[in-house]
Amino acid sequence: MTSVSRAFTQAPRVRGICIGIVPCSSDDPAVPKKGYPNPFVELPIYTHLPKSGEEGTSDLSRNHINVLSSAALIALPGGAGTVSEVELALRYGKPVIVYAPDERLVHAFPSGARRAATIQEVEDFLRLQLGEE
Repeated sequence: MTSVSRAFTQAPRVRGICIGIVPCSSDDPAVPKKGYPNPFVELPIYTHLPKSGEEGTSDLSRNHINVLSSAALIALPGGAGTVSEVELALRYGKPVIVYAPDERLVHAFPSGARRAATIQEVEDFLRLQLGEE
């Protein structure tokens, strides 16, 4: 997420803000999890939710907020937390696409999620989901 946040905040833009949904530490809900928010987040939203990664679909995971507050989701190759966000998107009926030029990078992702091998496919998906066609 740091790479995505960096790329977004450093690219020329007309609109938008880099938002980070921040999990808390396991020990203290008033303390952010170590490493959060990344330095490129412009608007951190602190939560009392400590779960992530392998526990990304837990009711105590910030991933529910990430998914439910999105109009559409683009998943890049990632770990257990990204996989759980795709699972939640499918569960909640949110439009989701998994982008990877090499399918081997996303073999662990749910098969029910649409795949894209090109940026053009991702752009077409977003235009359709956001009503820009």
